[in-house]
Amino acid sequence: MNHHRLPANWIHHRLLPLAAGLCVSTVAALLAWVVIDISHTKARTEIAAQAQSHLLQIRDRLDRQLQSTLSVPETVAAFIAAQGSMSPDIFATVVGRLLEHQRNIRNLALAPDNVISDIYPRVGNERALGLRYLDNPQQRGAVERAIQTRRTVVAGPIPLVQGGLGIISRTPVFLSHPAGQVPAQGPKYWGIVSLTVNADTLFADVGLQTDQMGFQIAARGLDAMGSQGAVFIGRPQLFDESPATLDVPLPGGGSWTLGAVPTGGWAAAGRAPTLIVMLSYAFALMLGLLSARLVRAHQQLLALATHDRLTGLPNRRLFEDRLSQAVLAAHRDHRAGALLLVDLDGFKAVNDDLGHASGDQLLVRVAQRLAAVARASDTAARLGGDEFALVLNVVESPEAALDSAHRVLAALVAPMGLDNGQHVLIGASVGVALFQGPAVESLPALMDRADRALYASKRSGKGLATLAEAAALPGS
Repeated sequence: MNHHRLPANWIHHRLLPLAAGLCVSTVAALLAWVVIDISHTKARTEIAAQAQSHLLQIRDRLDRQLQSTLSVPETVAAFIAAQGSMSPDIFATVVGRLLEHQRNIRNLALAPDNVISDIYPRVGNERALGLRYLDNPQQRGAVERAIQTRRTVVAGPIPLVQGGLGIISRTPVFLSHPAGQVPAQGPKYWGIVSLTVNADTLFADVGLQTDQMGFQIAARGLDAMGSQGAVFIGRPQLFDESPATLDVPLPGGGSWTLGAVPTGGWAAAGRAPTLIVMLSYAFALMLGLLSARLVRAHQQLLALATHDRLTGLPNRRLFEDRLSQAVLAAHRDHRAGALLLVDLDGFKAVNDDLGHASGDQLLVRVAQRLAAVARASDTAARLGGDEFALVLNVVESPEAALDSAHRVLAALVAPMGLDNGQHVLIGASVGVALFQGPAVESLPALMDRADRALYASKRSGKGLATLAEAAALPGS
C-alpha cells in the first residue's frame, strides 16, 4: 500500500513564505470584497427604500392637490344638478371665486348636452365655445366614459395648444329630481363640466421634478395610459434602469407611473468610497506580506533549532526524528533501511595545525559532499564535532548499504580546498546498521549497533566501512 504524506522538510521549503503570503492576501482580499459587497448591497437596499418612500410622498402630495383641484368642477356640477342650470353671470361669479386660490387651473367650461356654452376665463378661450365633445375624436372617449361611470374622469397630461402640458377632467352632471319624485328612467343627464389644469405648475407644486433629493425622477402614462403611455417628465431611458416605481391611480380608471433612480445610477449607489476600497485591499496585501515574514521567521527559528549552524545539515535532534520516521516506515512497508555513522579520520590534526577556522571550513566541505551523496529521500546530518550520519530510507540489500558507505568514503577521501588556497586530505570511517524485521528496533539499540560497527572500522585501520550485526530478534 502506498502512503502519501508531505515530505519531512516541507516546512523549510523556500517558497512556503511566498505561498503563505499569497494565501493570506487572497483570503483577506476576498473577505474585504465580501464585506464591501454586503455593505454595497445593504446601502442599495436602503437607497431603494428611500426612493420608494420619496415616490410615496410625491404621490401623497399629488393626490391631495388633485382632490383640491377637482373639488372645483365637483362644486359647480353639484350646483347645476340642484338648480338645473347656471346663468352666465352666476357662472362667472361662482367660478371666479372658486379659482381665486387655484393657480393651477387654466379654465373651466360648461357643456350642456356635450357642447361648450360657457368658459371661464372667457378671454383667450373664445375658440372653445361651441365645441361638440362627441364630434371630437380626442374628446369623445373621456366624455363617454364619464357619462357611463357617472364619475369624474381625468385624462392627461396632454400637450396644450397654448403650450405646456394640461390635465383635463370631465365631470358628468345629472339633474336632481324633486323630493318624492323618481323619474322612471333615472336622473336626467345634463352635460359635462370640463376642467383644464396646468400640469407643469401642478407637478412643480408637488415636487414632481426631474432631479431632487439625490434621485432622478421620471413619470410616464401620457393621457393617463399608465405604464403603456409615453414619458412626460424626465428621461425615457430611466425606466430601463430598474427604477423604483409607483402607480398613481387617477379618477376614471387611468393612471400614471412614477420612477426614481439614484443620481449617478444604481451601480454607484451606496458604493464604498474609492479610498476605503483601496485601503482595504492594501491592508490585505500588508497582511500577506506580514504572514510571509512570519512564516520566514518561523522557518529560521526551526532551522536554528533543528539544523547545525555551521554546516546547515540537520542536527542531532532532527536526525533522531528522521531516523525514527525511517525505522517506522521500513517496518510498516516491510522493507529495509540503513543508518550510516561517519567519523572523520585526521580531522584533529587539521584543526590543530591550521586552526579552528580552517577546521570549520573543512567541516562545511564534508557536509557538502555528504549531502551530495545522499539521495532526495535520505537525510545527511551532523551529530557533533567531526561525527556525521546518513539515514538511508530504502536499501535493497546489505550490499547496497555498503555501496553507499563506500561512495561516502570515496567522496571524503578526495582533497578538499580551503579558503586560503590550501588543500587537505582526510579520511573517514563508517559504521553501517540495517533496520528491518518484524519488530521496530529502538533508536538507542540501532545507534549502538551502528556505533560498534564504526569502531570496528576504526580498529581495522580506518578508511573502512563495516556492516553491523543484525538486530536481535524479540525474545532472543
